[in-house]
Amino acid sequence: MAQLNRRQLLAAGLGTAGTLAAGGLTSQLWPLLGREDLLPGADPELTLPARAWAETGDRLTFAAVGDTGSGGRQAMAVAERMARGYQDSPYGLVTHLGDLCYYGHVEDRFDDVFVRPMRPLIDAGVRFELAIGNHDGALHHSDESLAEIDAELRLLGTPARTYTTSHGPVDFFYLDSSAPGLFGDDAPAQLEWLDDALASSTNQWKVVCMHHPVFSAGSHGPTPGAEDVLRPVLARRAVDLVLTGHDHHYERMRPVDGVTYVVSGGGCKTTPVGRSRLTLAAASALQYLHVDVDGDRLTGRSVRADGLVLDRFELRAREGR
Repeated sequence: MAQLNRRQLLAAGLGTAGTLAAGGLTSQLWPLLGREDLLPGADPELTLPARAWAETGDRLTFAAVGDTGSGGRQAMAVAERMARGYQDSPYGLVTHLGDLCYYGHVEDRFDDVFVRPMRPLIDAGVRFELAIGNHDGALHHSDESLAEIDAELRLLGTPARTYTTSHGPVDFFYLDSSAPGLFGDDAPAQLEWLDDALASSTNQWKVVCMHHPVFSAGSHGPTPGAEDVLRPVLARRAVDLVLTGHDHHYERMRPVDGVTYVVSGGGCKTTPVGRSRLTLAAASALQYLHVDVDGDRLTGRSVRADGLVLDRFELRAREGR
């Protein structure tokens, strides 16, 4: 029996017809289904005031979330909490940390996995910026996953796999953290680009966004080799914050070379998380990250789908910027 990849296997398992069609795949299918977000959920019905956020040269509020792509009940719960977070503290930017779509092709499911859950934020004019995910190809881009990535970039209006943006006092740097991007033929060019872009940044804050974590105590764990290739650049260029997904939990590490690393991959499902020597806070929970930047102070809150705040942290901008 041919082995299916995760996307094909889960797509086969959706609904009664899919399960029956899977036939002899039951032994592969059921362990995965128990960890997935397959039950439908109600769309968030909030109407948010448009462009209610305040962004200035020294102030910015933004949200970060990863791994939202089920379109199911749990994804809807996180999206609704994000909308309620906008009600309390409006933001004009969401940094999406990858894996926008599960269980099928993004062009077929874009409305279910993105437009419907995020409709209140979309209608309010919030901008979404994407760090591409792994698309069920482990760290390596297959032809199928490359097509999915290209479709996601087009549908979200994302300029490239690697790019920078500036919002208020924050410069954002989006990376392709796949094997070709960090460890293969594309790695030298991307690392040189990152080093140059960080060196050219004159803003008060530097935030790097990518999918695969450099450090993690979760089910995937630290991405093999990522620390070796990225840590020297991030330390040398005095990055403040690195945001990742991939592991479906929340975790904040103690600063490494002055850089704070956060995993925020609880956008629609959860996997277990332990603790490493670097872990300061961790929870296996549906959540997103709400971040306020005010001058030389950055305050982050990990907010669970039910509104409970899992973790709060505060960073001070590096001296000499």
